[in-house]
Amino acid sequence: MLAELVRQGKLPPVEERLPDNPPVVEPVERIGKYGGTWRRLAITRTDSLMISRLGYEPLVRWDRSGRRVVPGIAESWEVKDGGRTYIFHLRKGMKWSDGHPFTSEDILFWYEDEVLNKELTPVKPTWLMPHAGDFEVLAPDELTVIFRFDIPNGLCPEFMAFRGHYIYQPKHYMKQFHIRYADPKVLERQAREAGLDFWHQLYRRKADLHENPDLPTIRPWKIKVGPPATRYIAERNPYYWKVDPEGNQLPYIDRISFTVVQNTEVLNLKAMSGEVDMQARYIDPSKYTLFMDPVNRKMGNYRVLVNDGDGPSCIFINQYSKNPELRPILQDRRFRIALSVAINRPELVELVYGGLATPSRAVSGPQDPYFLPEFNEKYIEYDPSLANRLLDEVGLRRGPDGMRRLPSGRKFRPALYCFPSHSGAGPDMLQLVVDYWREVGLDFTLNIEAATLSVMRASNGNTDFWAYQTEALHWEVDPLWYVPMSPWSYYAPLYGRYHATGGRSGVKPSPEFQRLIDWYTEMSSVTDESRRLELGRRILRQWSEECYIIGLVLQKQLTIVSNRFKNCPDHIIHNWQLMTPGYIDVEQFYIDEEASDAHATSVAER
Repeated sequence: MLAELVRQGKLPPVEERLPDNPPVVEPVERIGKYGGTWRRLAITRTDSLMISRLGYEPLVRWDRSGRRVVPGIAESWEVKDGGRTYIFHLRKGMKWSDGHPFTSEDILFWYEDEVLNKELTPVKPTWLMPHAGDFEVLAPDELTVIFRFDIPNGLCPEFMAFRGHYIYQPKHYMKQFHIRYADPKVLERQAREAGLDFWHQLYRRKADLHENPDLPTIRPWKIKVGPPATRYIAERNPYYWKVDPEGNQLPYIDRISFTVVQNTEVLNLKAMSGEVDMQARYIDPSKYTLFMDPVNRKMGNYRVLVNDGDGPSCIFINQYSKNPELRPILQDRRFRIALSVAINRPELVELVYGGLATPSRAVSGPQDPYFLPEFNEKYIEYDPSLANRLLDEVGLRRGPDGMRRLPSGRKFRPALYCFPSHSGAGPDMLQLVVDYWREVGLDFTLNIEAATLSVMRASNGNTDFWAYQTEALHWEVDPLWYVPMSPWSYYAPLYGRYHATGGRSGVKPSPEFQRLIDWYTEMSSVTDESRRLELGRRILRQWSEECYIIGLVLQKQLTIVSNRFKNCPDHIIHNWQLMTPGYIDVEQFYIDEEASDAHATSVAER
């Protein structure tokens, strides 16, 4: 694709486009072929995933096991001062997609001119400061970046592997839209001409790769046609900085096309008809039987990968209810255990998912280094007699109608809130859960509402029972799922709000939950991996024993892979923290138009 541009003198030879020490990406199967278009389907403008999952290029990154942090943009790093200082060494000769050098100035620009600019960033990002500390970024030379923390940050590499693809901007390009470098009057005029009020709005638009095809990138592909087109197109970055073991510049695939469709139903029908090459996003596991139909697979020329989904579905029980009569019941471990053992999870798996799920306590998962099998074994067996005994002990006695009442004699009839979501905690499954609970005398109503409203209600502490999902891997870089550090810690949002605001609002955590915060504070500070592992398991063990959330199932995720699409592994870990499929090196995928579907066999058949 680029050879003709080199012959015309419009592009330097490949050896001049690569860094001095390009990273070598091992292919999953074999050295690939150049060319072709990776076909995908989209519903919204962000479904290109070019900023995240298909453009996963952080300072350091997850390897294909999903567990280890390995070099990325930085070819090496050092840890000093007990985790207070991290020195990252960049790759010499690395370039942006327009050929301009990528240096430490591009990371320093992000810090000094975005993070520290109150108009662009009113609140400093907290993801690099897990326990309310502060940090600064220094660049002593063009290939060295120093992150200095005022509190030891033992998890800095893991945080970088998760979110480190957001910490740079092409300074040479973006400074023309920044008030520190450009004429304020010119910026004001440009903003007005774009229908905007302020320079920082113009800056944000220019920094959006969907809005601005001219924005340089270091990702494998660059948006050429974006929204509002009905087909987005991304083309290879001629200065992409990775190679295969034979020295061939990556990516192999020339372009990615994203055809925009109306809804998930249409998307799945198109996937079934063979209009995608590799996609898991929006693929509906409930259509597994249809996808596996031999006629459909032959006509669509695809195989079906079946792997665990992103996170187990669960029901969050608010540990500081705004209802003073209900609060002590929700805080009683016996009540929570009763809710868990009253659910027949194997039956749920068969009735709702046709076997494409596994029962789960929703306390992390087997892929997680902090996980132990015992965490998933407590209170997961269906035992309605135990549930009835525990509910009696709590003081929820049955009335004349067989339904349980509060100790005051009032009816116990709380609402279980939910919204239709990809997590699997949907209305069909939850109605069965409500039926199981009714069998032990608990009369719940199921309230289905819009996602935005439901999340807001839960984060404000206005739901006592709320269904969604939790994290099963790398929760240490997104701790709110297991540690009440944020209003989005849905099992204790008021405790989380108290921590997040430094006590200015919310409710002070009880000693039981403060212990989780203290453990995580130490865990995120230490660089000793064995100590970190011990502390992480303490947190998960408390969760397993106390049953703060009612785990339901871990749903399977389907990935549709065309028989012409190569170097895609059979086993994929679907996880936001891994930026799936970014962690499996999307740049080494390739398309083989000569591949015979006669030799293609689905994973299920294997």
